[in-house]
Amino acid sequence: MPLTDTHCHLEAKVFAGDLGKVARHALEHGVERLVAVGVSPEDFPAQRQAMDTVRAEGLPVLPAFGSHPWWADRVDPETAIAALDRLWLGEETPCDEPAMVAVGEVGLDFAADVEPDRQNALFVAQLDWAGAHGLPVILHERKSADRLLYWLRRHRHAGGVVHGFVGSVQQAKQFIDEGFFIGVGGAVTHPGAHRVHRMIRQLPLEALVLETDAPNQPGHAHRGERNLPGYLPENLDALARLRDMEVGELAAVIDGNTARLFGLPADCAGA
Repeated sequence: MPLTDTHCHLEAKVFAGDLGKVARHALEHGVERLVAVGVSPEDFPAQRQAMDTVRAEGLPVLPAFGSHPWWADRVDPETAIAALDRLWLGEETPCDEPAMVAVGEVGLDFAADVEPDRQNALFVAQLDWAGAHGLPVILHERKSADRLLYWLRRHRHAGGVVHGFVGSVQQAKQFIDEGFFIGVGGAVTHPGAHRVHRMIRQLPLEALVLETDAPNQPGHAHRGERNLPGYLPENLDALARLRDMEVGELAAVIDGNTARLFGLPADCAGA
């Protein structure tokens, strides 16, 4: 039952003291691959170092780099694109590591105290860069689904995933129509998350992937704690109950979805 956590932040300071133990915990709980997601060029070196720590424990990691909308008042589009160019050309990437499998975490957050125009400029620049390089994008969406869809319909892109989406069924289906997957995180485990549960039940199974957003957004059993990639099976179990499926059958479908999202061989998405 191979499982991939499609969204985690390994460079987070709360992992600094025991990241190796966190990686071993993930392996012990059946998580066989992580996607390490970036938030700002200034954090990319720490992100790569954290990835090396996790790999040393035998847990494969795929890199994604991007500038998060919360950083839009500190990272301009030119700086963000220059950082992506350096990674893509291998100037700052080990030769035995793929430059990146996605651009992210990028997007829009209109609940944040960051100028919307700056967010839009930063997002569109990275969306265009990803489209030009045939890479999916990992979208941060908060009170911004309609504006993200506006940009996606007007710019070349290679699809991607909407991270931790908790919006409406209608909006989710519009993202899916644009070639996006929906990331299912810890919210699905909360008993009172009826709106999320209704949405997840109605979406095509072939459009879902699993994520934790570790160390953020822990599930119901870990409220008040840091989230861990090793908690991903709890999200799978909750999703299986919602969809009335056997866990193993669901895991196989999700594994195939993950392979399609990141362009991995279908028989080794979780290897």
